[in-house]
Amino acid sequence: MNKRNWRKFVTIIVATFLISAIACNPTNPRANEKIAAISAKTIPPTLFGMHIEHSYKIPWPTIPIATWRLWDVHTEQYKLTFWPHLEPQQDNWDFAGLDKVVELAQKHQVELVYTFGLTPDWAAARPEDPSHYGEPPSPSEPKNIADWRDFVRTVATRYKGKIRYYELWNEPNLNYFYTGTIDQMVTLAQEAYTILKDIDPEIQVVSPSVIATHESWLTKPGNAWLDEYFRKGGDAYTDIVAAHFYMPAENTPEDRITPIREIQAVMAKHELADKPLWNTETGFGNRQQNHYYSDAESQAYVARSYLIYWSQGVERFYWYGWDNRNVLTMLMVEADDRTLTPAAKAYAEIQNWLVGAKMQPCSPDNNNTWTCQLTRNGENSWIVWNPKNELQLQIPQNWKITQVTDLNGQKSALSSSGSLQVGQLPLLLSRN
Repeated sequence: MNKRNWRKFVTIIVATFLISAIACNPTNPRANEKIAAISAKTIPPTLFGMHIEHSYKIPWPTIPIATWRLWDVHTEQYKLTFWPHLEPQQDNWDFAGLDKVVELAQKHQVELVYTFGLTPDWAAARPEDPSHYGEPPSPSEPKNIADWRDFVRTVATRYKGKIRYYELWNEPNLNYFYTGTIDQMVTLAQEAYTILKDIDPEIQVVSPSVIATHESWLTKPGNAWLDEYFRKGGDAYTDIVAAHFYMPAENTPEDRITPIREIQAVMAKHELADKPLWNTETGFGNRQQNHYYSDAESQAYVARSYLIYWSQGVERFYWYGWDNRNVLTMLMVEADDRTLTPAAKAYAEIQNWLVGAKMQPCSPDNNNTWTCQLTRNGENSWIVWNPKNELQLQIPQNWKITQVTDLNGQKSALSSSGSLQVGQLPLLLSRN
């Protein structure tokens, strides 16, 4: 082995070791760089994203939503905002539905993320490939790159100044959404990035949003897919890194920390650690498996998800979803499309606790009781919960707590003993 190859070999070994260390060791300084950086930031409303499926026929949400990801968005009964519905035949465009979605977002001052993904049959390299939505549309790459260029340019030009964020593909490591190669995805990214920046330099390009788990039904684990994508050049076309932190039903929000660290390790390896990391889609429950959650579990999982994601360096989380009744079960609105679920009430209340505050990293004690410290206008408050047990927690006297707020917004005085019962539902501890 010559000197040059020896150096290359050593570099690969060191990089591999560091990735493993960062992903597996939560105390590793490099793993905590993003966490430390985010602790200095004021939590913005845009942490709280949403998916709204049937905006064309249901009332607008009555709780705050800062940003809306355009995926699984119906513009009428059988039309969505995908490329196959915007250009069902070559050069035959139908923007009527997406125009209304954009107008609705502007009316409610909601920021949009447009997500690319799926290909119309006429443009698909393999129109016979079945997608999550059946056939058509196709999850294959376009057979002619000129068609892709034309689509990206047409959409970005039409919505210049109205849509500022474009996500390059939805869940490319799942065959139902993408059947092309990673090399082909890098080519699609390069073309899209160049066109988008040419139309509007202010546009931010979000990486393809991998499913960040190791399930056998994925073409690759999320971190491995993203690692290869960046290694083959995708890092050059990335302003923001996206992942979907879905996990098996038995996992809790706290279990998301491991896959978050794995994605952050890949980002660090490719010198993207300073880029924002977004979770552009995750929800809970499974209708096919008849997996539902109690009202208390729903509230707990919503609140703890946002606490964990921000604490771990994830700057946005787009909840899936407001009203999608086809797949998941923890929704924000009841069947009448008007009444808020307990999950929605927790979504609203946790915003009251977090937006405008700074938060130190959340951490558990020896009893698995988690604590997050907030600072707002020079005043400290704390959020506490225990995901596994109900127990009495003695509040430190130097916190000077007088008030306890639950996820329904109900306030009560701290008992004279200075202790309270803590369980799966986070509580906000503050001074009057």
